[in-house]
Amino acid sequence: MKLIIFDLDQTLVDFLEEHNRAVRRLFKTYFGVDAELNEVDFSGRSLMDNFIELGKLKNVPEGTLRKRGEQMLREYELLFMGSIPVDAPRHILPGARELLEELSRTDNIVVLYTGDSPGIVKSIFDATGLGKYFSFSLAGTGFKRRCDMVRQAILRAKLFGGKKFRGKDVAIIGDSIRDVDCGKEVNALTVAVATGFHSEEELRKRGADYVFKDLADYKRILQILTESPVLSKTGAG
Repeated sequence: MKLIIFDLDQTLVDFLEEHNRAVRRLFKTYFGVDAELNEVDFSGRSLMDNFIELGKLKNVPEGTLRKRGEQMLREYELLFMGSIPVDAPRHILPGARELLEELSRTDNIVVLYTGDSPGIVKSIFDATGLGKYFSFSLAGTGFKRRCDMVRQAILRAKLFGGKKFRGKDVAIIGDSIRDVDCGKEVNALTVAVATGFHSEEELRKRGADYVFKDLADYKRILQILTESPVLSKTGAG
């Protein structure tokens, strides 16, 4: 039995345009500036961290952003939820559902961690039907550091599995160098996919155990997650 932790945006689903639409509306309303999420390295960061990074780029003081932070997050949720398309399942990335379905037939504990808020997670789960695959989820708006979510997941998973997960008993799957960093911090297995802001080369240089273009080769990834030891740093795919 292993603890398998998935990132959400740009790993399992691609709702970047919906996120961008919410950011554009929010920054125009609050600060009168044009802004897009992909103007900054948003991958693997919480929503508030991304607001602050965008604020730096647009000359909006951090103090001003933090003062309005809670209200902005609430409005962001509403804007995002209102923009989810009716064909939301089409925004699931290649191999994601297949991999999760295969994992659901194992005794592994599968959880989600993300920089999104709980409301956004729920809206994506409801729209795509992916929520059924996860024992629980952790949202970045409730944690100071991304890796704190990983540590909390390890603690909570003990209640589900009746064992303490450590080292390569934990696997992290994400599209960001920050997912790789979190994995290295707890000595977890890291599987990186180049479906987000960071390239395959960047993910390899960061030290990911395996790097794939996406999750399309889900049978190979399943084997890595459930059976295979780490044999190299070059990955596959």
